[in-house]
Parts: sequence; C-alpha cells; structure tokens
Amino acid sequence: MPNLFTNVAPLGYALDFHLERHNLLASNLANVDTPRYKPLDLARVGNDGFEQAMQVALARTDQGHISVGGSDPLVGRVFQDPSAGGGADGNFVSLDRESGKLAANRLRYDMVSVLVKAQLDSLMKAANDGKGG
Repeated sequence: MPNLFTNVAPLGYALDFHLERHNLLASNLANVDTPRYKPLDLARVGNDGFEQAMQVALARTDQGHISVGGSDPLVGRVFQDPSAGGGADGNFVSLDRESGKLAANRLRYDMVSVLVKAQLDSLMKAANDGKGG
C-alpha cells in the first residue's frame, strides 16, 4: 500500500525550515542593540530538496560528479550573516534588512501552509468517498 502522505512530507520539511528561520530572524531583531552581535540565518541542507519539489531525479553523467541522493533532509544549517555591515558598536543587524527577510519568510511559510491544507483536504475528500470534509 503506498504512503498517502508522500506529497505532504516535503511540505512538512518546508514548514519546519521556515519556522526555524523565523525564530532566528526574530532573534536577530531582538538583538538589534546588542554590541558585537552578528545576525544568524538558516540555509537549506540536504540533497533531496530539488528532486522532491520537482518530482524528478538528477542523473550522474560522470564518476567525478557529486553523488545524487542521500540521507533524509535536515531542517537547515545555521550561519552568521554579517553582510549588512557593522555599526560603531560592532552590531551587524540591519533593522530594515532583517524585517524584510522576516516578512519574506512569513510569506513563504504561509504559501507552504496553504499547499499543505490543500493536500490534506484532498486526502480527506478521498477518505470520505469524494464527499466534502
């Protein structure tokens, strides 16, 4: 019997990623006045992201190429993002930049949650023999 939640699982990873990133970005904003603070951000990790999102597989055409496939995708890798430049007190947090990143991340989270709801609604409809939820 096929797993009914195969399409929902990658979306769950995306929700986890954006939630974790939201927490980091909010923490950056909370430390806007902390001397020598460097903001943190979250980068995606894992080899399965593209294949799962696009439902395609990459082919390895040469043995020297990086292997496709791998372990379960992780939520993300935390890294320092001092690219906004430091102030006189050594704080690298830009209020405008972090607020923009936070807003964009929230929009992505909202989009993924709409997709999850649609997937779960269709599963519910199938479970109820095509009748509404």
